[in-house]
Amino acid sequence: MTNSQSLHALLPVLIVGITGILVMIAEPCMSWWWQDRRAPSRWLSSSLSLIGIGLAACYAVAQINAYARNIYAFNGALVIDHFSLSVSLVLLTSAALAVLLAMNYLEEHKLNLGEYYALILFSTVGGMLMAMANDLIVLFVALETLSLALYVMAGFLRTSARSEEAALKYFLLGAFAAGFFLYGTALIYGGSAQAAGMGGTTSLSEIAFRLQHGEPTFLLMAGMALVLIGLGFKAALVPFHMWTPDVYEGAPTSASAYMACTAKVAAFAALLRFLWVMAPAHAFWIGAVEIIAVLSMFVGNLLAITQENVKRMLAYSSIAHAGYLTTALAAITSTSAQGAAFSAALFYLLAYTLMTMGAFGVLVYLSRRGHDCQTLTDLRGIVQREPIAAYLLAIFMLSLGGIPPTMGFVGKWLLFVATLQAGLPGLAIALALASLIAAYYYLRVIWAACFQEPLEAAPASSEPLPTWATASICISAVFTLLLGIVPVFVNTLMTAGRSMFR
Repeated sequence: MTNSQSLHALLPVLIVGITGILVMIAEPCMSWWWQDRRAPSRWLSSSLSLIGIGLAACYAVAQINAYARNIYAFNGALVIDHFSLSVSLVLLTSAALAVLLAMNYLEEHKLNLGEYYALILFSTVGGMLMAMANDLIVLFVALETLSLALYVMAGFLRTSARSEEAALKYFLLGAFAAGFFLYGTALIYGGSAQAAGMGGTTSLSEIAFRLQHGEPTFLLMAGMALVLIGLGFKAALVPFHMWTPDVYEGAPTSASAYMACTAKVAAFAALLRFLWVMAPAHAFWIGAVEIIAVLSMFVGNLLAITQENVKRMLAYSSIAHAGYLTTALAAITSTSAQGAAFSAALFYLLAYTLMTMGAFGVLVYLSRRGHDCQTLTDLRGIVQREPIAAYLLAIFMLSLGGIPPTMGFVGKWLLFVATLQAGLPGLAIALALASLIAAYYYLRVIWAACFQEPLEAAPASSEPLPTWATASICISAVFTLLLGIVPVFVNTLMTAGRSMFR
């Protein structure tokens, strides 16, 4: 492909990136006309962001319908297929919901600054490129593009010491994980040369070809392990998860929601493509992946049970959900289950995005009275003064627990079936048992919000309802229920999963 054709194929990514630049330019320009730049930024920055996200999503859908084969851009460094485009749509969904949540949250905290929306857009660009990366160097650049924006978002609440602490922890540990990734890339480069008796490469397509026609070397497997550590950190897999609860608790709630979804979606998109490339050598790594999956499911759920802070509970819950998704990574080693594993992972990533954004969104909605609603005590008796918010929170908790008729149940069922098809019954049983444990602490949240009496009567509030946060929550709730009752995207995602094998 020529460079112009490659740029055309990357138009969804370019639209989001250019929109981010426009949002950054709009901020100083507004100060020339308005003394208080927060007034116009309430609508201009967020509106520009939503328009850019919408245009990118429309073009991605058009590409899915138009492309019958995989498109390799920039000499094969990036691959645009149904899988990467489907992941991009999930990332764009997360970005749109995050923008809606942020509009009210930033106004409440006097932080109506356009750079927050630009950070959402730039991190989305990084996530989309991670899904499309067909080269380890490109994957690293995309990973750092995503990460740098998330570090700033974690510390965006500059008046909060906890927010600054969260950003520092995330940055230091993220930089450490990036070092593992780079060192692993160097080892893979050397190991690929040994395996084929020719020059080294960082191209995933070339690595897959050499593994199919040669024996994996020690350097190659060592490099793969280090790359898995780097991506496992971003996905919050055990034992690379220690940053997660502190960062989620300290970051602004709207940023926590976005980080929980976008980082996980992008990391698992990269992991799925990377481990599919390494599938010919699965005998060397499948045992480690299975152990990581089981540890993540049980450690995340058992630690979540002990939490009183809902944000920390959701942080440990995200570790467990990473474990559920890791079962799909193990399942792709079976040729007969690869399509099912990819489609199950895609569906679960979409489900996780909707229900997690919704759960954090309810916390944003309930925090409009000058204090953060974060603990189970804060949620007690919410149904008496905010019945709709309490019922919506119950929907998201049921979905996170995998209880029908929600999207979370369908996602876990697809993962369960894919794991069985891959001949991994032990992993499927572990998934089911971990889901039963998780139901306990999700039901605790519902019990506190809907069935317990408040410790003290809340004063009546004359503040207007957070319109945009409400819109984000309602959109998430509608699709969480609708796609649980009628999972219409499953066949589409099956096609997207099979696109990896063309």
